[in-house]
Formats: sequence, C-alpha cells, structure tokens
Amino acid sequence: MNQATDFFSRLSLRYKFILITTLAIVVFMSIIGYVAVAREKRILYSEVEKQGRLLGETLAIPIINDLIYERLGLVEEGGLLDNYIMEIFNRKDADLRYIAILDKEGKVISHNDITEYGKVYADPVTINTIASDQTTIQHVSSGVHNTLDFGVPLSIGKKRWGSLKFGVSLEKVENEILATVKTIIVLTTVLLITGFAIILLLTRRFIGPITQLVSTMEKARGDFLDIRVEVKGHDELAVLGERFNSMIERIRHANEELKKTHEKLVRSEKLASIGILAAGVAHQINNPLGGIFNCIQILKQDGSNPELRAKYLDLVNEGLDRIETTVSKLLWMSRKTERVPVDMDIKSVVESVYSFLEYKIKKAKIAFKNEVAADLRITFDVHDFQQLLLNLFINAIHAMNNGGMLEVKGRRNDSVVSLEVIDNGCGIEQENIGRIFDPFFTTKPTGEGTGLGLWLTYEIIRNYSGEIAVESVAGKGSRFIIRFPVQETA
Repeated sequence: MNQATDFFSRLSLRYKFILITTLAIVVFMSIIGYVAVAREKRILYSEVEKQGRLLGETLAIPIINDLIYERLGLVEEGGLLDNYIMEIFNRKDADLRYIAILDKEGKVISHNDITEYGKVYADPVTINTIASDQTTIQHVSSGVHNTLDFGVPLSIGKKRWGSLKFGVSLEKVENEILATVKTIIVLTTVLLITGFAIILLLTRRFIGPITQLVSTMEKARGDFLDIRVEVKGHDELAVLGERFNSMIERIRHANEELKKTHEKLVRSEKLASIGILAAGVAHQINNPLGGIFNCIQILKQDGSNPELRAKYLDLVNEGLDRIETTVSKLLWMSRKTERVPVDMDIKSVVESVYSFLEYKIKKAKIAFKNEVAADLRITFDVHDFQQLLLNLFINAIHAMNNGGMLEVKGRRNDSVVSLEVIDNGCGIEQENIGRIFDPFFTTKPTGEGTGLGLWLTYEIIRNYSGEIAVESVAGKGSRFIIRFPVQETA
C-alpha cells in the first residue's frame, strides 16, 4: 500500500489526471455493464419462466383428459400420451431437454426417452414437484448449459392424477447474456479509447499550461530570469500565466535594483575601510614620526654631547623600526604573486617558529609543547605559515606576563587539517572577541602593539580558504582554532 502511494505521489499532474480518469471510466463502465447484464438476465429468465409456466398449464388439460380416458378404458393405455409427449418434445421452439409424466408416487408413466419408462424418481426436484399443489420452477445445473425444471400438478379438484415434469434449456438465454457481455466489453473498449483521446486533449489544454509553468518556475530558481510563459486564451490558466510573467518581471527589476544597491554598499564599505586603514596608518606612523622629529630638534640644539646624541639616535632608530614594522605588515597584501605553496611538515615549521622566539618565551618563563602529529602535512607558502604562527605566538607571549604554558596541537580529520594554539594567559574580554581581527584593534598600552598581528593572521588564513575561531575566558586563557581544507591528490 505504501509503495503504491509513493508511486502515485511521484507521478506528474498530467499522468495522475490520465490515470484517475481512465480508472473512473473503467469503474463506471463496469458498474453500468454489471447492472445491464443483471437486468438482461432477469428479463430473459422471467420470460422463460413465463413461457414455461404457460406451456405446462396448457399441456396439463389434455394430459389429464388422456389419463381419465385411459382409466376409463376408452383409449389404449400409454399410446395416446406417448404420441402427445413426443409431439411436444419435438417442437423446436420449445427448447425442451426432457418431458415426462409421473404418477402420484413419482413413477414414470410417459417420457420422451423410452428407457426412462417405469423408473421411480426420488431426487429432491421431483419430490418437491410431487409434494406441491402448484406449478414449481426450479433451477437445475446440467452439463454445459443450465436448465429450468417445471413441475405441473395433474389434478381436478382434490383428485391428483400425477405430475407433468419438463426441463427448458437455458442455452439461448445464456448465449444472449454472453452476447450482451461482449457488446458491453466492446462498447467499454471503444469508450475507453475515445475517452483516452479526449483525456489527452484535455491534459494538453488544461494540464499542459500548468506543466509548462512548473518547468519555467524550475528554470527561474536561480538568477535566470529572462523567461516568460506563453499565454493563450482568457481563462484562469491564462491569468495565472500573466501573473507569473508579471512576478518574474518584478523580481528581475528588484534584483537589478538590489545589485545596484549592493554595489553602492560595497563601494561605501571600501571607502569606509580605506578611511579606517588610513586613520590607523596615520596614527601608527605619526606617533613615532613625532618622536623622531622631537629627537632631531633636540639633536640640532645640542648635538655635540655624545651621550645625548647616542640616546636620541637610539630613540630615532626605535621609531623607524616601528614604522618599518607597520609598513611591512601592510605590504604583505601586495606580495600575492610571490607566494610559493609547497608540501611542508607542520610540526617542523612550528619548531622553527619556536626557535625564532625561544629567547622571548624562556625569558617570560613560558613552557612550550609541540603536540602536532608527526605526519601532519599541508600545502602552504612557508613564509605565510610562519607569519601566522609568529603572530599567534607573540600574542600568546604578551598575554602571559607571569609565565604559563603555550601549547600547539595539530591533527587531521578526514579532509580538514586542524591547528590549535592554546595559552593560559589573561584571556580576552567577551566584548572584544568580535573585534580582535579588525585592523589596528589592540588592547595593549600605547606603543606596545600595532593591532595588525591578528588581522594579518586572519587575512593569511582566509587567502588559503581556511577559517579561524577563538575560545577565550578572561583570566583563564585563550584557544585559537584554525582549520584548512585539504585537496586530495589522485
């Protein structure tokens, strides 16, 4: 049942309409045929019963007379009855199977078949006939075709002389019923073929536009909106097609307006980003520049003092270093053509970055653990990978002023390489987690950070189709989780 329901639900509207209508025609014609055959059968049987009853009651009168004449000795016993019985049996219009005269005990005293003389019938049909005072009609199955058995009492007043018993063949009736069934089948077939042709025309006229509309709607699921439904006529389907065309036109105009608005928004965001970047660059460069200019003015006033000159030259050098750091991080975005991705061992790259910062890490009393899987590899530009690790390590070192643990974990899960940088430092306040990857955002005191480290890390990861997430609790530490998709090699 469920399979049939699933099959029906998967059919298109056109095939559902054809199937339901065809089944309706078959069921309707079956009911009509059954009623017609039943009515025809009832009429024919009634006609046979009427004719049989009339024949039996007509024959009863002369047979009773012959029995009386035989009893009185006026005619030879059996001779007149036998001739009369054979004459009736041989009539072709009667369709008799047999005809017999029985006495009161059921003994055959006359029969169309000589071999039946003297036999006593004790079958239920005969017993019912002998016991009845009225004409009996009983349906008897015999051979290929059935028979209606008639029993007519031979009596005058209360005097019973015997019974007239004969069977009428139902072959003609059954043949007529079979012909009626064949006629109904032929009519049903013709009606079914005609109906099927009409159904096809109706589906093409009424279901076809709906199918076309559905197909057009499927095409319009994406950005392909240069489509229209062909509209014919002025009925409800035509109105539906017109409304759909109008809707598609409105959506197309709305998309065009949305696209224009989006382009304007992108330009505005770019301008805003340029403004933020320019302000940040100006701030990060102007501060050390101001200090440099101040040192130069002091050196101009009293540059002959060796100690003073050395002091302020160191300050100038420090300011220039800060400017160089800021500019080098900004220029990172301009070296896209220089990237050379190679198949590298992540664990060894982590060790090289640790070696570069080993002095700072140990000086800050920070323990380091490299728990990256030994066979973990990725295709990456080595400089970029070192840069993002360097930024995360420095960020962790600054977060652990009183020592702590810096841990790096790495593993592969199916087609994703995951890397975690974990520290137990001061953590990040919840209101700042959403801003830590913004350029120039920093919570460090003035002069201790540019706010470009995590932004640069985020840009590197994004350029390699990766993603970075942060889990942090203020006062307990932070966990930076990095994931990169891995392209399987053939």
